Amino acid sequence: MKVVLTNPPVVRPLNSSAHSDFHGSGFVCPRFLAIMPGSFRLMKLLRQKFRLGKGVRYGIRAGSRWPFTSDFPICNSSPFPFFMAYAASYLRSNGIEAEVVDAVVEGETSYEKYIEKIKRHKADIVILETSTPTFDIDIWIAHRITDFSDVALAGPHVSIKAEEILAQEKKIKYILKGEYILNSLKMAQTQKPGIYDYEIVEDLDSLPFPLRDYHRADKYFEPTMPTPKPQLQIYGSKGCPFKCSFCYWPHTMYKGKYTGREPEKIIQEIKEAIAMHQYKSILFDDDTFNIGTERISRLCDMLKELNLPWTMMGRLDCSPAWLYDKMVDSGCVGMRFGVETFNLDCLKRINKGLERVDFISTLKYLSDKYPEVMIHLTMMKNMPEQTQKIHEEDIKQLHDLGYSSGLENIMRSYQLSQCAPFPGTKMYDDLVEEYGEANLSNYKSYDGSIDTVMTQLKKNKP
Repeated sequence: MKVVLTNPPVVRPLNSSAHSDFHGSGFVCPRFLAIMPGSFRLMKLLRQKFRLGKGVRYGIRAGSRWPFTSDFPICNSSPFPFFMAYAASYLRSNGIEAEVVDAVVEGETSYEKYIEKIKRHKADIVILETSTPTFDIDIWIAHRITDFSDVALAGPHVSIKAEEILAQEKKIKYILKGEYILNSLKMAQTQKPGIYDYEIVEDLDSLPFPLRDYHRADKYFEPTMPTPKPQLQIYGSKGCPFKCSFCYWPHTMYKGKYTGREPEKIIQEIKEAIAMHQYKSILFDDDTFNIGTERISRLCDMLKELNLPWTMMGRLDCSPAWLYDKMVDSGCVGMRFGVETFNLDCLKRINKGLERVDFISTLKYLSDKYPEVMIHLTMMKNMPEQTQKIHEEDIKQLHDLGYSSGLENIMRSYQLSQCAPFPGTKMYDDLVEEYGEANLSNYKSYDGSIDTVMTQLKKNKP
């Protein structure tokens, strides 16, 4: 039994669709150029001077809580595919041959070459991770792969739409709901066609560490936290106990369950990963890293001994000032925080929880005290009840605090994503009740880097 877990390419040439086998107009960046150092600057120059590749979009899927596309290939700044890597390692530990093929980090932009590569693996089952904005690409690729292997669909989108998809797609043999670490083994062992229900890992430390011995596994990188390469992306915890109405993974992959890892196991994984790939920095890509004051304090003690720069994704309302001080003292050089908006009424509407505390004073404390620490804020536009005036007030407050859009000032930066009410979230359910499901069914319009379905909903609001 051999299983291949894969993250297919995400490339949208102009005027392309499944009907044209995703062939379209516009120059598609070849793989050799996509993975070349400095390719972003070269592609940007070619587009500006010769309009070469204008309109072609490249995206990410596996590893991303907010799938999006870009004008340029994202292989040099893509996130680590934790679900695939943990599932592959778990399958191997139970005697199943398993491989990971991540076409996004490999920079593969040819669907034909990708499909041929999967075919050469001669897998009994190919597990293909899906997402909402890429689902038309995902199902087209899945159909192609069924010509030579059985296919299992996984990921947040099919977790919510499993019954509907299985009824429509007769060629698909398996669907794995939620994080597919445990149920992928059950599928491989039984090979019983159908839907495998949620099996949430309660203790992440009970599992083998995620697989990192595949092609370009040391090339994952977070550009908002540009620490020395190679950058190790790792979990200090899994899931999130908060109930933000828009959040993709906690709703669709974990069913709201959270598990924090023991510091000793985290350090063991870091040391084993360094021995394999000589990582020079660490990114804790948790849903919310800084949960559990005592646990994070102990981890800081161990990270200080390790003496590597590290960064994290957390919340501004989870830690006291002294713990932030200890993080910096232990080697933390960058912090990412989800803020979404400064407007308290909007925060309350999306159930963020930040409206209950003075989170701005924490942000000011960190910003003023640690000018040498990178701080990156994630903001959103077009949330329910968020007017243009509220958005403009958010931008003004960011600028007043010294924050710049994109990577103009890497020490104080923010990104502005479009609100995408992914199926399975509380926000999606609320909007279906208000507008009807038919008005939220264009899945390509859930790409958080461009105008999403929210833009059209707001235009049509009575």
